[in-house]
Amino acid sequence: MPSLHNLPTELLMETVKYYPVLLSNIDACVRGLPGDQFDGDDTLRALSQTCRALRDVFLPVLWERAHATVSARTRPKRRIRTRAKMLERRMRGIQKTPHVVPYIRHLAITLEECNMGNWQPMAHFIQVLDLLPALRSLTIYRISTEMIKVLETSCQGKLYPAIVTLAVPDELAPILHCFPNVETLTVCNRGSWYPYSFPQIPGKLFSAAKDHCKHIRTVNNLPLWVEAINSFRKGIPNVQHLSIWQNHHPDTLRLLEGMDNLSELVVRHGSRDYNNIRLPLEELIAAAERILRSSKAPRHKVLRVQHLLEGQSDDIVREETLIVVGGRASYPS
Repeated sequence: MPSLHNLPTELLMETVKYYPVLLSNIDACVRGLPGDQFDGDDTLRALSQTCRALRDVFLPVLWERAHATVSARTRPKRRIRTRAKMLERRMRGIQKTPHVVPYIRHLAITLEECNMGNWQPMAHFIQVLDLLPALRSLTIYRISTEMIKVLETSCQGKLYPAIVTLAVPDELAPILHCFPNVETLTVCNRGSWYPYSFPQIPGKLFSAAKDHCKHIRTVNNLPLWVEAINSFRKGIPNVQHLSIWQNHHPDTLRLLEGMDNLSELVVRHGSRDYNNIRLPLEELIAAAERILRSSKAPRHKVLRVQHLLEGQSDDIVREETLIVVGGRASYPS
């Protein structure tokens, strides 16, 4: 009787296509999506260990998104140094399994556990970056203040031209020169969605992008602070796709009008009330439509309104409404 491994590879690949995108908790937080990384990992790992035929199909899918993060599942009540060692072991694991290296296209990591007395995980992270020829997307979610200069020094003289999607804190602007071909830039420090927690005036990423990253067309999680918007307008004038987070004050929204190439705008509505600033949905949509109508982009313009779940610790998208600006078509998704 035919069994699973007797199925044609093409049919097995169709199964993979229906598999949900596996986002780590970090990437999920950045993108506003629920993280299903670990449930998916467990399933794919089991399939890849079943037989050689399934291994050939599912192992590349399992390792397409690698992560070295401390999350609800991997964060037991341990000392910071112990958690840092866990991250170091994960980086070492990638180095010791060269057969999975060609599969890794997305890497997400948090370096907040590292400090001057425990810097080894960061050193192994830099070594891993040099080993990943297929890497296209990199997320560095958090880093301690004392280690920023260490990472900057470690990255001197390095270039990663294959990386086209980058998500980093504003504080890591000094390493942006390592990624000259970035097309999508995501601001992922906690200040992106907690405006009052910025340790300093945001916008250094955009200033660095002006000098080092000439191909950026998508910016995610633009913090709506006057300083950040001004830096963004000067540093990335040709942005085509833009997403913004909270603090939807009418005055700051007006600063986004009159852009040269903006054709898609993503706004979020329905999450926590920051600084008591929360525009009614109708006013938010009207302001967003004005931004798009004032754009000089010749192509059609699309507004995506993401409705967030109430009462969540993270901003999770419940549904999305698409509005074609200039027409009247709208589609919930």
